[in-house]
Amino acid sequence: MRDEQVRRYARHILLPDVGGLGQTALLTATAQVDVAHAAGLIAASYLTAGGTGTLVAEHAGEPELTTLRAFNPDTQIVREPMQGKHAVPVAIPDAPPWWIATSGDETALAFWRGGIAAVRWMAPIANR
Repeated sequence: MRDEQVRRYARHILLPDVGGLGQTALLTATAQVDVAHAAGLIAASYLTAGGTGTLVAEHAGEPELTTLRAFNPDTQIVREPMQGKHAVPVAIPDAPPWWIATSGDETALAFWRGGIAAVRWMAPIANR
């Protein structure tokens, strides 16, 4: 990692479950997420901010790509899988059974689903 990356990811590196090796693994990993829905775009935002090396953003238009690029200059964001890079898909979970659907809850549910998806994708890579 470069010095600026160490400063950017200092909070991640300090976490015992991530550390320097875990953050380096994230910087070399490739995630694939469908950003057509709010939960996917939120998951992609978390993955980008967390230092994922390459993000394949399916169904992303220019506004989504611009938004995602603003989160982290280290993450390469593309629309199509790249030659030679194995992209691990990000699974967006359904609403949990305990979530009581009420009017206006769509945004909160999208953040829950996106956050859970990002953590579930990042944890096995960072904890190797």
